[in-house]
Amino acid sequence: MKRLVIGLVAAIVLLVAVDYAAAATAEYQVSSRLRQQLALPDDPAVKINGFPFLTQALGGDYQRVEVSADRLTVGQMNNVGVRAQLYHVRLPLGEVLSGTLRSIHIDDLQGTVQVTDEDLRRQLRGVTKLKVQPVDPGALDAALANSKDAMPGSSVTGITPDQAVRLVATTDVLGQKTEVSVIAVLQLAGRQIQISPRDIRLGSGPAATRLPDTVQASLRRMFTLQIDPGELPFDVTPTTLRAVDTAIQVSGVAHNVTVAAGGGTGDS
Repeated sequence: MKRLVIGLVAAIVLLVAVDYAAAATAEYQVSSRLRQQLALPDDPAVKINGFPFLTQALGGDYQRVEVSADRLTVGQMNNVGVRAQLYHVRLPLGEVLSGTLRSIHIDDLQGTVQVTDEDLRRQLRGVTKLKVQPVDPGALDAALANSKDAMPGSSVTGITPDQAVRLVATTDVLGQKTEVSVIAVLQLAGRQIQISPRDIRLGSGPAATRLPDTVQASLRRMFTLQIDPGELPFDVTPTTLRAVDTAIQVSGVAHNVTVAAGGGTGDS
């Protein structure tokens, strides 16, 4: 019985080792192919989810694959991140094991480009520090409650949290470096990100105070931006824009995408 148990444990350990080795091989093959398709300087990080891997490999259908790459250069930005969630990725097992993967078919995918607060700060002349944050309903309610005397075009009326971003910045206000909090609307202008400030206050906490109209007008011009984040992965058309901690993300979805050996794609 003892030898049987030892043998069983050894067999399980061996199967797990083979499973991980096979997964690593497939991830390398996908990473190399996607590097060409996404025109990346290095292989992206690829993670094939689901255990055991071999049951997916035998069927040639990988339920969910995560792809990521960071610190990419797009125009004046050099810290752009790319993310992709791939669902039902079709990889023939024989081609994976032999290293001759010719194409990858993906049933569904979501592609995302991420503009970090570091890159956003470089677009804002006079701003020395910047934090990008999502906006919670409480912050919008507080801004709305104090916006009755706001200058035209600066009200947060009608904005929902998923349309907005909070920018906490250090900049010059009336000759002094100070922290301001900006609630801005996020919009897609074609493939570009449009940031339109609506509420600007001195400070960033509950005691943040509204600035005079003349100061607000100057700061609104400073924080009004249109940014080109570059192409989304797999030539996805951007449809969704949102703020997360430290970044602004623009995303889109695609279906029935094929990545060929030469790096091209096709979809239907």
